[in-house]
Parts: sequence; structure tokens; C-alpha cells
Amino acid sequence: MPDCIIDTGPIVAFFDSSDKYSNPFRDYLKTFSGKLYTTLSVVTEASYLLEDIKPAQLDFIEWIIEGAIEIADINGSDFELIHKYMTKYRDMPMDFADATLVILANKLKINRIITLDTDFDVYKTIGGKNFNNLIHHLINHKR
Repeated sequence: MPDCIIDTGPIVAFFDSSDKYSNPFRDYLKTFSGKLYTTLSVVTEASYLLEDIKPAQLDFIEWIIEGAIEIADINGSDFELIHKYMTKYRDMPMDFADATLVILANKLKINRIITLDTDFDVYKTIGGKNFNNLIHHLINHKR
């Protein structure tokens, strides 16, 4: 299976058993064999959303430590493009975490993503490619 980028929603679903996408996403990950990449802003967002479920928040951090997901660097030189994308998609609106994932897609030359957000149906990579949501079939876009 190819490597891909992972967004906040599926991470939260994986660790929060009360999330309606928890079981379908857990089942999906059992068969996934590629490498998962994300950004520190997604880790921060997911940690915040898991804050009320302390064991889940700690399990998420342990998951990262174990190498289940790789945190890719976003640095100061990326902020010009982050600003450009947040401006371009301000009507969505594109949040900071989503913008970092678009930048990451360019850095890794990957347009495959695991997300619950319909926004990625509209976003394009820097090279103009559409994102291919690998779990599109699991969700009904009525989050």
C-alpha cells in the first residue's frame, strides 16, 4: 500500500471509541501497510481534541513513539506558502493544520490522504493534483 498523509479526524476517530468513524477506521488501518505522515500542527490539534480522554491522548503519543506515524517538518520558510493557501481557500476556510498538510504533500510528492474533511475534495497540491482520499468510501461526508 502506498504512503500517505493523515489528517486530524481519522486520528481522533482511531483513539476515541465514541466517534462514529472509530470502528470503520480501525478496520481500515488493520489492512493499511504504507507509511503515515502528518505535521506537528495535526498532532497538536488531535491531542487537543483527545484532551478529555486522557488515556486516549497518551495512547496517541505512544503510537507516535512506536513509529506508527511520522511527523514531518514544517519550517519558517513554509509559512509563505501556508499563507498563500489559507488565502486562496479562505472561503472554505482552510485552517492552519490543513495548510500544513498541503505543504507536506508537496514536500513528499504524495497526493494520497486519509481525512474525514470534505475540504480535501477541493484543495489541490502545489503541483495542481487533486487529493486522493483513501477512506472516501468509509465516510458519508456528513460529519
